[in-house]
Amino acid sequence: MELLFVLLVLVVVVYGIIKDYNPQAVLALAGMAIFAVAYWLGLHPILPADKSTGFALFDLFEVFKGIFSYRAAGLGLTIMAVAGFATYMSHIGASQALVRVAVKPVAGIQSSYLMLSICYLVAVFVSLFVTSATGLGLLLMVTMYPVMRNLGISPASACGVIATSQAFEIGPTQTNAIFSAGQSGMDPTSYFVDYQIWLVAPMLLVTMVLHFFWQRHCDRKDGWDPALHRGDHAELDEQGADSVQAPTWYALLPIIPFVLMMTFSKLLVSDIKMSVEVAMLLSVFIGMLCELLRSRSVRTAMAGLSSFLDGMGKVFGPVVALIVCAELFAESLKAIGAIDTLLHSASNAGIGSGLMTLVMVALIMVAAVIMGSGNAAFLSFSTLAPAVAAKFGVPAVTMLLPMQLASSIGRTISPIAAVLIACAGIAKVSPFTVVKRTSVPMAGALVTALTLNYLLFM
Repeated sequence: MELLFVLLVLVVVVYGIIKDYNPQAVLALAGMAIFAVAYWLGLHPILPADKSTGFALFDLFEVFKGIFSYRAAGLGLTIMAVAGFATYMSHIGASQALVRVAVKPVAGIQSSYLMLSICYLVAVFVSLFVTSATGLGLLLMVTMYPVMRNLGISPASACGVIATSQAFEIGPTQTNAIFSAGQSGMDPTSYFVDYQIWLVAPMLLVTMVLHFFWQRHCDRKDGWDPALHRGDHAELDEQGADSVQAPTWYALLPIIPFVLMMTFSKLLVSDIKMSVEVAMLLSVFIGMLCELLRSRSVRTAMAGLSSFLDGMGKVFGPVVALIVCAELFAESLKAIGAIDTLLHSASNAGIGSGLMTLVMVALIMVAAVIMGSGNAAFLSFSTLAPAVAAKFGVPAVTMLLPMQLASSIGRTISPIAAVLIACAGIAKVSPFTVVKRTSVPMAGALVTALTLNYLLFM
């Protein structure tokens, strides 16, 4: 009976997400409903006897409060600090300066499709420091896109490359990577250095090569000859993404947290530890000092801190609250025994950890395509991975890593993803056309990730 109820709730959850109901509310209500049924059937207490309020309804919200307190004070603060830093860097024009500096060296390449491939690598490098997929896409559309168009690259090919710039969310400052590291029981820097980079480096090479041949194939099929379009000018509708002008040396500022975290880690200075939050706060105050030197105004320099705080607040609802509600839902599934039953059935059917990882990856991919968001998909379902991995006797990271990569790959082939819609709108092409251009390179990247994850870590 309880499993039938869980299946019914899962159907309602999927329906609610597809119909664009608030995912936080959907997951929270579903989790509470499952907890209530587990308590009513005598399968699991909502809270242990020594922590119970004495009233089941209050216990439900006490569980919710406990998860909120734990996550908001730990992982939630980390994610908010990263978001605040990204907002501040954009506010002072440092992100824009970084993109301009990164794009400039490739402007002299004359081979159209070689230029396209190199632009992809440059865009991925910038994505280490500009962590918003849509924000980075807009910046590249007003800086890199005109350069590619001038060399005869088609709008669809250029959009395909730019839309995949944040397809892997690599580095210790990315939201999904931070959450995946936390769920795996390690710090973000170790997750990046010991696991993520070993998959992502080959994925980048595979994706770069596939972009070269796939975009050329699609252009030829569409009758597009780059030689006939050299000197074309890109007519852009969006001009605001690069409106904040800052000195060229401001391009160094977004890189500071990455350098600090890599330096004060087991790689270099192992006896001094630096958390993500400290790296972000220190970098913001360095930025404020730079603003003081540039503007000669204490008021202007100090006022910029508001953008950091605003950025922290903006990510609380869509990301931190989603993590909390997703964890409440995952805990309810454990309480009612659904996870144990699923794993027992998988064991009886002879399904190993490798095949179960594929199932989890497929779930994340479908969710990301449907939701148009890698964060929402990953944060909603990844909380199940540690329990699943423990039952199969494998480290949680071996499941979470491909799931994390699959979430951002899935977003990159979703026609309703904000970054695809933004890039397609500026270039005046259909989002479905951009999806066609991203699909093959992303398929190759996903196959590469799954293969390497199995060979290296499982």
